[in-house]
Amino acid sequence: MPMAKNEMKSFWVSLLVRATLPLGTRWVRKQEAAILRDGRPLSEWETMWAHDVGVRRPEDVRILPVPRIPTPGIGFFRMLNNLFGFLSEGPTGMAVNYGIYLEASQATNPSLLVHELTHVAQFERLGGVEEFLREYLTQCVHDGYWDSDLEQEARDAAAPFSRPPGG
Repeated sequence: MPMAKNEMKSFWVSLLVRATLPLGTRWVRKQEAAILRDGRPLSEWETMWAHDVGVRRPEDVRILPVPRIPTPGIGFFRMLNNLFGFLSEGPTGMAVNYGIYLEASQATNPSLLVHELTHVAQFERLGGVEEFLREYLTQCVHDGYWDSDLEQEARDAAAPFSRPPGG
C-alpha cells in the first residue's frame, strides 16, 4: 500500500535531518567553542532575563557581538532556504548551545537577546546540541521556520521586549 502524503513528507524530513545532523552538530560545537573563548558573560539584567525564559545555567552563557553572524556554508543554507524558507536574509542573532552570536548593530537589542536566550533554554531542555538540532531541523523542515514551535516559543518570549514602554 502506498504511503500517505503526510507519511511521505515525514520520511523525507527524517532523511534530510539525519543527513545534515552530523555536519550541523560539528559546526555548532565549533562556533560555541569560539564564543565561549571570546565572548562576554551575561550582565545582571541579562542573567535575570535568562532565568525568566528558563535557562538553568546562565553563568555558562557567553555573548559575542560580530559584524555578521556566521552560517554553516552558503550552499547548505541556500538549499535549506530554497526548500523550506528558513531565512529571508542573514540572521541578526544565533544561539549555539551556551554561545550567542549577536550582530554588532543589534547587540543592545533586548528582544533579540531574549529570543536567543530562549533557544539556549531549549538546548538545555532538549538535552544538548544534537538533540536540539534534531528537533529544530525537524520542525523547521516539516512546518517551516516561522511556524516551528521552537521559533514561536522564542518569538513569544521576546515579544514583551519588542513593545515600546507603556505600549
